[in-house]
Amino acid sequence: MVSSEPFAAQGYMIKIIDYVLYGACIFLGLGSLILSCKTRFIQLRVFSHLVAFIRESLRERKKRHTHTISPHRALLTAMSTTLGITTIVGPIIAMRLGGGPGALLGFLFMGILGSSATYLEVSLTIQHRAYRECGSVMGGPMYYLHKMASPAVARWYAACCLILMTFWSGAQANQLAAVLDSPFMGQLRVPSSVSGLCIVALIMLTLFGGIKRIGAVSSKLVPVLFLLYLGSGTWILCVHYDQLLSVLKLIFVSAWEPQALAGGICVGGLFNALRWGIFKGVQATEAGVGTQAIPHAMAETKDPHAQAVLAMCSTYTAGFVSFFSGCIALVTGAWYNEGLPLGISMALSSFEMHFSYFGTGIVVISALLFGYGTILGNSYNGTRCFEYLFTKSKKRYYLTVVGAMIFWGSLAQVALVWSSIDVVLACMAIPHMAALIWYALKTPYRELVMQGRPSHASASF
Repeated sequence: MVSSEPFAAQGYMIKIIDYVLYGACIFLGLGSLILSCKTRFIQLRVFSHLVAFIRESLRERKKRHTHTISPHRALLTAMSTTLGITTIVGPIIAMRLGGGPGALLGFLFMGILGSSATYLEVSLTIQHRAYRECGSVMGGPMYYLHKMASPAVARWYAACCLILMTFWSGAQANQLAAVLDSPFMGQLRVPSSVSGLCIVALIMLTLFGGIKRIGAVSSKLVPVLFLLYLGSGTWILCVHYDQLLSVLKLIFVSAWEPQALAGGICVGGLFNALRWGIFKGVQATEAGVGTQAIPHAMAETKDPHAQAVLAMCSTYTAGFVSFFSGCIALVTGAWYNEGLPLGISMALSSFEMHFSYFGTGIVVISALLFGYGTILGNSYNGTRCFEYLFTKSKKRYYLTVVGAMIFWGSLAQVALVWSSIDVVLACMAIPHMAALIWYALKTPYRELVMQGRPSHASASF
């Protein structure tokens, strides 16, 4: 007879982790609200500036520095990281694992209010960039945390980010391999081991090309995936236009009232909606995490305000696309279909239902574009953290670990991969958000929002 004690201990551990993560969600949510108030809700006041800054960056044709990219390419590089498979699968996982439809409010919350955190992250990054003797640019949260908080906090952040980016790459590879090995692919199914090796090869080829190649790839990926995924998804919502009001009502009701699924699983309610919605919303938008700031550090600009305004576009978009994906799963009923494995297969069923084999192709192509761009961005961010902790000459060791994690992620169980991410994300995001709140509370508004003022000269690091 097998003892039940190990299972009971595991259950208690899961409950403890849930309560800890719930506290983290409350803190990140309140932090986003505080930063929004301190910046006077800048994310709602600068839409006209956003369009102007993008247009200005597109018009510029001056020769770029070897180690930098244009402001809009820095934005698209950050967007290719946030607009990953998480924006397709994250809402479905959040709803199914306990958050219910009400969890979608967490994605909207972080997409809107979390943009203020993104603004401060990127503004501080541009102000505190450092330059190596060879001329390469170094930037990201670890550099402003080094000056604002302490070197120990900066090293903690870089170490957690290094682990998180590695796990995140594995999680994206997991879903990418799952869609290629899905029954929906029919005779075109690709074994997970084969797809894992192919992903590793493509990522390494691009990473060794540096930020220039990464920016060039991202600038082409993002517009294509937007047109493909949002266009086909909008058609599905239009077909189910008569359900949209009831779906919106369900989202708000579920946030307060738990409901039981067919398998006896209870989802929804305020606790679960916050725990799963906000935390998956943080994963999708990266608001308050600081990782968006790393590619923006490579932008050829001296205006922290302009680049920070551009950066908010990525947070808005990730929150919207996540909510959009969740609504598709709700109107088609795919989110509670127990006959489907947890993950990308649920999104596949929604599109296959309306577009037949073309639907499978749409999700497969979208997943490939989303997943490739995110793994590429995460691996790049992890590389910058590794260079902060160690030396650039040892970067090949980190890339070897990343390659191994991508391959392992393509073979691992989805629940194992995604659960690992939540814990590491909390360890990284909480001290970072605390530092942002402390900085915002002690800094006057005119210094906090550096409109039209150039950054200070960055010292060598």
